[in-house]
Amino acid sequence: MLGIANYAMKGQMQSIIAVVLFSALSVFLAPFGILVGAIIALVTLRISVTEGFKTLVWGVVSNIALTVMISGNYYPAIIAIIEYMLPIWLMSIVLRQTNSLALSLQLAMVITGISVVLFHIATPNPVDWWISLFNQYISPVLEASQIPFDATLLPELAQMVTMLISVFMIILWFSILIIARWWQSELYNPGQFKTDFYQMSLPKSTAYTAIILAILGLISGTEAGLVYDLSGIIIAGLMFQGIAIAHHTVSTKKLKKAWLVGLYILLFLFPQAMLVLATIGLVDTWVDFRSRWENEEL
Repeated sequence: MLGIANYAMKGQMQSIIAVVLFSALSVFLAPFGILVGAIIALVTLRISVTEGFKTLVWGVVSNIALTVMISGNYYPAIIAIIEYMLPIWLMSIVLRQTNSLALSLQLAMVITGISVVLFHIATPNPVDWWISLFNQYISPVLEASQIPFDATLLPELAQMVTMLISVFMIILWFSILIIARWWQSELYNPGQFKTDFYQMSLPKSTAYTAIILAILGLISGTEAGLVYDLSGIIIAGLMFQGIAIAHHTVSTKKLKKAWLVGLYILLFLFPQAMLVLATIGLVDTWVDFRSRWENEEL
């Protein structure tokens, strides 16, 4: 992956070629979109916001053109732009101007939060909307493929769809930005990424928002709704702070890397572990675990 970044940074034409190529490939295989977003972010971080915007435009145009040629529909391209292009460019602008991963992450949370609020305004009953969408597009495919599914689970699953998509978007966007920041560090300033990531700490406003949402959740009950969906966004953001604390702790305490491997395996197998990391991130807002570990080492 670092070789891709090195090629893209050899010149303006190389970065455009790389973005167009991977943007075209992402039409057939979506994970290539991660490289598109990372290259856009890297150009923005290393060269300028303007050059980053140019690579963004080339990525958008190539994706739309190929998508329309193949399917005659531009909607999948719009989803691709939202999924790994435009938000990444905006986050990279914040990172370039503030040199803060935390503020870039907060921007992703704000964008997602606003989108969720607008979705709830436009869709009075999101659960029914998701069920209708499932019955219209997915159910016929499952029936034609003779894949069994329990329809009684649909209402329960539909309650979580908005929240899960929101969490996924934050994780995807910030992960792409982290790749770009790591590329920048490895190519131009070795070791800087580790320092930046270890010290990442969201503003206290995020912690206060988490507390307010928790109180509102207790008052409103356990039914899915706007508070439930917004809580997922806060948990996803604070989870990254918890991960930064875990990496810093392993480094400071000189623990084995196996602890981090186990952590990521746990997150993959049990997504509920996100809540544990988010809680650690929330408490760290006032306790500041990393400063405590560093003082103990002195």
